[in-house]
Amino acid sequence: MTFALPVALLALAGLPALAALYWLAQRRRRTYTVRFTNLALLGQVAPRGPGLRRHVPAALLLLALAALAVSFARPAALVSVPKERSNVMLVVDTSGSMQATDVQPTRLDAARAAAKSLVDALPPNASVGLVGFSATAYLWRP
Repeated sequence: MTFALPVALLALAGLPALAALYWLAQRRRRTYTVRFTNLALLGQVAPRGPGLRRHVPAALLLLALAALAVSFARPAALVSVPKERSNVMLVVDTSGSMQATDVQPTRLDAARAAAKSLVDALPPNASVGLVGFSATAYLWRP
């Protein structure tokens, strides 16, 4: 994985500072608690604290800020995707020997019919090229 703007990842360095500030704020809160002399009465008067649920929003905020910092760096990954594409090249002999009649009607007509059935059986996104040769090769262009 690569990043288009890796300098944006420096924002992740600020997250521990934010976590430390949150921890200090929670610690400071404890110093301002009311001192109650009658602990039995305190259990009846004061509701039970939220416990760990108090820290869930702060943890989600830090997680969201981390995701935001990574997204600003614009991550990118190179993924190879197989293409449903094929290339077929047909090479056909068009010399005088293809006029022999040992295959009915001629060898050239049989080769032409075989090439047509092959092209018809190919998937629609296949590319087909045709080269003919006798004394020299030539490329067929539609």
